[in-house]
Amino acid sequence: MKDFIIALLVSIWIHHGFTQIATFDVRLGNLYLMQRGLGSPYELRVAKGHEALLKLNRELVNQQSCSVTTPKGVTFDVRQPPQNRYESWSDGCGVRVRNIIKEDEGRWRLTATRGNYSITGWSEVHVQDEIPEYHPTPIALQDGERHAHVDLTTLNSAYCLVEQPFSDISFVPGHCSVTLDRTTRAVQGNWNVVLGLPGQVAEVQANTKVEVEVESLDTGYVQDTNAKKLHLYCNILHTQKNITFCRFQKITEHVGYNIMNGLSDGAHSYYGDGFEMRHCGMTVENPTEQVFGTWRCTVGVQERVGTQIHQRTPMQALIRVSPYNLGSRIMNEVNEDSIASRTIFVQRDMGFTITCRAEVSLSYCWFQHPNGTQYTPVPRSDDSDDSLFWYAGESLQTGDCGISFSYATDEDSGEWTCHMGPRRQMGVELTDKLVVRVTGPLAASQKEIPTVIDGSATLFCKTSNGNRPLEYCRFLSPKFVGISIDPSVTKENAILGRYFFTTGRDLDYGDCSLTIISVTNDDLGEWTCAALLHDEAAESRDIMTLYVEQRSSVRFRADILGMAGGVVLLAVVLICVLWYKREKIRSYWKKTDSSSRTDNVSLQTFSAASWRKDSDSSGSANGSQKAGSRDIS
Repeated sequence: MKDFIIALLVSIWIHHGFTQIATFDVRLGNLYLMQRGLGSPYELRVAKGHEALLKLNRELVNQQSCSVTTPKGVTFDVRQPPQNRYESWSDGCGVRVRNIIKEDEGRWRLTATRGNYSITGWSEVHVQDEIPEYHPTPIALQDGERHAHVDLTTLNSAYCLVEQPFSDISFVPGHCSVTLDRTTRAVQGNWNVVLGLPGQVAEVQANTKVEVEVESLDTGYVQDTNAKKLHLYCNILHTQKNITFCRFQKITEHVGYNIMNGLSDGAHSYYGDGFEMRHCGMTVENPTEQVFGTWRCTVGVQERVGTQIHQRTPMQALIRVSPYNLGSRIMNEVNEDSIASRTIFVQRDMGFTITCRAEVSLSYCWFQHPNGTQYTPVPRSDDSDDSLFWYAGESLQTGDCGISFSYATDEDSGEWTCHMGPRRQMGVELTDKLVVRVTGPLAASQKEIPTVIDGSATLFCKTSNGNRPLEYCRFLSPKFVGISIDPSVTKENAILGRYFFTTGRDLDYGDCSLTIISVTNDDLGEWTCAALLHDEAAESRDIMTLYVEQRSSVRFRADILGMAGGVVLLAVVLICVLWYKREKIRSYWKKTDSSSRTDNVSLQTFSAASWRKDSDSSGSANGSQKAGSRDIS
């Protein structure tokens, strides 16, 4: 735009006694910018239906008129407006424009005049649609994300008020957005947002729903009976990680299947929309009963951090395939009814671990101490952590529930209960029971061992806290006969022809075991097992008692009593039958006598005589027939 030059006259006093008038040129870059400086506001955004209040920000003394020129070029004096939408506003030169419409957008010029002197200014008006309400789309955030920047609306607001769930209201100037230090599920829910928008007076409610997405495995299976196929799937949800491999393995087998898109062995192939969609799945064609049970899926993942790609820990989960779709209920019943208590031998003052396992992925697990105290294990943050207990196992996703304690005391002995909560399954928790015995380094498997004379018996001691090699193993009998023994002593070369090392056990696995071929009275009583653990200086030992079990004789007496009771019961039944027949015969004679009385003998006397006659007769059948014939005649 061309420059404008304004002559500035300056009066300068000269010492010689006269006045000299000097002229200076002042160069202005933009005349409109100068005029705009008098318009207030310089720029105005107005929503349709609102009012625009425009004026000169400088009052002209003794102002005689105020004219307005609209963006359409219409000029009028505010005291005589062409429409009732316009009226004079402010003490100086200003105009009020009611019910703004789209045609009002543009530059409005105001001119104040006094005689031949006037001042002019203009304002730029932008007309926009009114926003009475605003419904933003739900916002999805990634769980665990740090310094997450959240844009709550797409509108250009002047300010906003934000109220997060269970949090105070925060005031945000400018565009409505917040930054979260760390995203957790505690921030999800309905956020109350109030917007102050340019161009309209009333604030706008912009409540939005925030969802926190947790990275997880979506697992399950689909049975296609028509196509004779079983589809297992293990897909990653809400993640930026990429899949590197996909593996399925039935937990009862040692080998599994390496599944990838486009590859098949004729019976197993890929199922899903590809690794790029984070889908890991396997199709089993013509499935048999062998597919029923629990499968473990393992998904390899990698993640880009900046310009580098890092391999992450594979994600795992369990899939239970049931032919009747009752897997969860059946598993719970089997777990409660068929799992026997297990015994764990723990060395006093040493750390120990208790584990249990479910055939489904778990959300949580906890343990109940024999004294009733409850322990919920959490991952150990650091090897140097001084926690008293922590989680032990592969992961809850694989059904592992375990807890490790830093040391054991005698109070830890007793029955422990493991409680497990299946993932995405509400109802009764799965439980498992086990027994903890706090002992020395070597412990007797049974403190009291029943046996019978001339029968066999096994005395077994094992190392606590798992399998620990033994340097030697020995036993001391109740008659103080010492026996040194190892796996080289078999049944064929038994010591004293009766003692040998139990088959299938080994010193390298911490087993100190003795089997007696034929128990005698000299074997009854207290035995001592002793052994030296590898890398230990002191010998360890424990005692156990071998005794004759009396339950067989008790059972014999119970059998005799049972037989006697049976004989008595049989006698009672026979008496009842005979009594029933006697009463039936008496009823028969009573009916006969009432119909035909041929003599003076009473029915009661006759019936008794007839019964005695029949009983005393050697030919009872013939006697009965004769008596009957005689009575009828």
